[in-house]
Amino acid sequence: MSATLKSALEDLLRARALQAEAPPLRGERRLAPLPTGVAAIDSVLAGGFPRGRLSEAVGPASSGRTALALGMIARATAGGALAACVDPGDRLDPASLAASGADLERLLWLRGDPRGPRGLSEAAAATGTLIAAGLFDLVILDLAGVAAAEIHRLPHTTWHRLARTLEETTTALVLLAREHVAQGPGGVALTLAAQGPRFAGEGSGRLLVGLGLEARVARHQLRGVVVELPSFH
Repeated sequence: MSATLKSALEDLLRARALQAEAPPLRGERRLAPLPTGVAAIDSVLAGGFPRGRLSEAVGPASSGRTALALGMIARATAGGALAACVDPGDRLDPASLAASGADLERLLWLRGDPRGPRGLSEAAAATGTLIAAGLFDLVILDLAGVAAAEIHRLPHTTWHRLARTLEETTTALVLLAREHVAQGPGGVALTLAAQGPRFAGEGSGRLLVGLGLEARVARHQLRGVVVELPSFH
C-alpha cells in the first residue's frame, strides 16, 4: 500500500467521516461473538464469528458465502455498528447489499483493481489499517474472486500480522475465499457447500426465495438441518 493511500485512509478513519457519533463508538466494549443472523450457523459457531480473531468462510461459487457476508454486514450496520469490506476483485454489488437491509452510510467499501500488480498486497495492508483503527465491528476481506496462485504468493506473515493486530480489538475479521486461506488462533473456519435453490409457489410462477446450503465448522457438521439464506433481488 503506497504511503499516500495509507495516509489518506488513516486521515479518513481519524476524522470518522463515515458515521454520526453513536453506539458502539461511545466507549462501549463489545465482547460477544458477531452473529451471522442464520440461527443454525450461529449455533455451531457458538453465537457467531469471534471478535478479535481471524476467521474465514470458504466454499465454491454459489455456496452461499457472499449471501452470508451480505447478511452479516446488514445485521451489523442496521444495529448501529460500522462494517468494512475490502474488495480487491471489485465484486460487491451495492444494490444487493441495500436489498439485504444494510445501512450503506455505515459501511466503508474499499474497491480494488483486480488488474493492478499489487492489488492483493495493498488490500491486505488496508485491512490491517482498518483493524488497527478500532472502529469496525466487522471487516470482510473478499478473496473469492482472486486466483489461488495470487493468494499463495502473499507471505505467510501477512496472516500472522493481521491476527496479532486483531488481538487488541473487538473486530471480527472474516476472509471470503473459494478454499482455505488462513485461520488465526481462536478464529473459526466455516466451510459452505450449496444444496440447491429454494423456491416458493408452483409451476412457472414460482419465485426463488433462498439458497440451501450445508455448513461445517472444523469437525462439527450441520447434519440433517436445512440452512437457508435469503435471495436478495
